[in-house]
Amino acid sequence: MTTPLEIVITDAGRAALVDAEGGGTAAVVIAEAGLTDATFVAAPTLTALPGEFKRVAAISGTAADPDTLHLVIRDSSDDAYEARGLGLYLADGTLFAVYGQATPFLGKFAASHFLTAIDLKFLSGEADLIAFGDTNFLNPPATEAEKGVAYLATIAEALAGAVADKIITPATMAAVLANYVAADQLGVAGGVATLGPDGKLLLSQRPPIDLIDVFPAANEAAMLALAATVGDFAVRADSGLVYVLQAAPATVLANWLEISTPAPVSSVNGKVGTVVLTAADVGAAPAARAITGAGLLAGQGGSLAADRAFNLPIASPAEALAAALNNKALTPASLEAVLAAIAGKASGGATVTGGGLVTGGGALSANPVLSVIAATVAELAARAGNRAIAPSTLANLPKSLTPNGYLTLPFPDEEGRMPILQWVAYRGVITVEGAVWVNWPIVFPNGLLFGGVTGWLASPNIFRDLWTQLTAPNNLGTYVQLQREDGNNSRVDGFDVFMLGY
Repeated sequence: MTTPLEIVITDAGRAALVDAEGGGTAAVVIAEAGLTDATFVAAPTLTALPGEFKRVAAISGTAADPDTLHLVIRDSSDDAYEARGLGLYLADGTLFAVYGQATPFLGKFAASHFLTAIDLKFLSGEADLIAFGDTNFLNPPATEAEKGVAYLATIAEALAGAVADKIITPATMAAVLANYVAADQLGVAGGVATLGPDGKLLLSQRPPIDLIDVFPAANEAAMLALAATVGDFAVRADSGLVYVLQAAPATVLANWLEISTPAPVSSVNGKVGTVVLTAADVGAAPAARAITGAGLLAGQGGSLAADRAFNLPIASPAEALAAALNNKALTPASLEAVLAAIAGKASGGATVTGGGLVTGGGALSANPVLSVIAATVAELAARAGNRAIAPSTLANLPKSLTPNGYLTLPFPDEEGRMPILQWVAYRGVITVEGAVWVNWPIVFPNGLLFGGVTGWLASPNIFRDLWTQLTAPNNLGTYVQLQREDGNNSRVDGFDVFMLGY
């Protein structure tokens, strides 16, 4: 059920209501509802709803009780809004009542239809004096005298019996009655036992309980001779079995119930009952699995259903020295002969000497060291014959791998001069004929060999005709002459120059 909104009847609305209460001819009919998003004080002196942005004519209602009015408002438009205040208008346009709060109490999206029910609280008896124009979609809260909408009680709420505004369905009633015990069935034979103040069964409703005894018995005859009562146990020494007396007298064997059997083994590998173990149960390999040899053990092995032995042949010292077999293994004994033979071939006075690029050496007994020395850049230029060109030698050659750079080539001539390749990437739009001077990244120390220049376009174009030519190159740089064939589309976006010198 909704919480009633404390609505304020305006002075004009109160006058109309008093006229209806007094039997006047003017009917108090609420025809429209106004909505506002403004925050205002709902005062009885208001004659218009502050900040009203919408008027809804689809409004219906009824008196849920003498002082509560159940109001339903429907809006099927595409409008989207939130409302903090509500105004009710009579058929003649009079603002009958207003309600407002600081936060929105209803909202609508553009894609939705708005249908809301609101309970309004009036003074006692005033709700019955109000009628509505459009009542074809009203769903008021149900009461004993009014048809309408009501919640269904849960089984827990029905059992608790504390909720007064919910309905019990037949299914819920059946569940409630299933736990119901008639008063004439309490504490009687064939009925339901009751508890005393101590929370225990009353003595009058329970049979006397005899203490349970456990008797040892040597055999069946001794068990049948026991002064036992119902519920007593007998432990048989001859069988290890335990019996309980279910009915008197104890002298009748059929009155004794066997409740255990001797069980020296209670389980096998976690299994009880008729136990059948497999190889997997005990972590064993199945009999069908086989083991076979490879390499020096090739041709040996077989099924694990039988014991298997592997034999690894051992090479003799003579066979180890002969080095002719590949199907036997060396042992420390045979390896000793091989090591002795190797030691005998290297006398203590033997030496090793380097030659060519290799330097160092000496007696083998002193663990000599042989070396190959990498050439420096200076040694490379001098064409030293006792040095090796290593990656470090090439890495130390002068170079600059940039758009305007150079590279020293490792090919010195008889005078120790090494070739130098230089390049310049000139970038800039040129549209007229003329000569452009460019400097080499470094000065050629000796002279020039040959070079070239080519025009550079930022994008493909078959019409631009500004050509490039090297002019008067020297050790410092060169002129690049630009010349055009005709006056059409004379342009180049730059040029690339390279020169090989030393």
